[in-house]
Amino acid sequence: MKTNLVLIAVTLLLAFSACNKVSESIQRDVIIKPDTILISIPPMVVNRDSAVIKNLPTTINIQAAIADLGGENFSVNNIQTARLSNFSFTYVPKVKDSVSVRNNFSNIGSVRVNLVSSIKTDSLAKFINTSSIDAISTNFSLSQVMDKELLKSYLNDGGLTYTMVIKPRKSITDTIKAKISASYTLTLSK
Repeated sequence: MKTNLVLIAVTLLLAFSACNKVSESIQRDVIIKPDTILISIPPMVVNRDSAVIKNLPTTINIQAAIADLGGENFSVNNIQTARLSNFSFTYVPKVKDSVSVRNNFSNIGSVRVNLVSSIKTDSLAKFINTSSIDAISTNFSLSQVMDKELLKSYLNDGGLTYTMVIKPRKSITDTIKAKISASYTLTLSK
């Protein structure tokens, strides 16, 4: 009987210590979606011009977003990894339901997006257009080129802006309106 009581006590003690260890290692993925940004791509001549659009706000407040999602459980110090889940361009027609046959995203050859903080600038994502030059294109997505650890350090710094470098592959004769949207996936661990 004494042996059974000792065995039960040891089992309960091990169970409670295991529960404490489980509660200490919480991991969660959260998706942060900054506000959509409207941009204007100016007219450009192929092989001569490129557009540089600076100081586009990222509207990311990582600390506030983490607090909203995880409450008191997580902070920016708990970010283990960060990655760009999505960075996309969408054509905004001047007239409802119309896409310019001469000026659409098929005219764009490449786009590079840089992430800019108060002290550094690095390439975040890029797009190289490989679709038919005669096709009408109204959206595209960029691929992340920034290392995940570097992205994490940028997000921890806060106060970020985007700079875009757009090169045409066909001349753009009129301003193209577009909206850009991004989302980031953060893995938080405690």
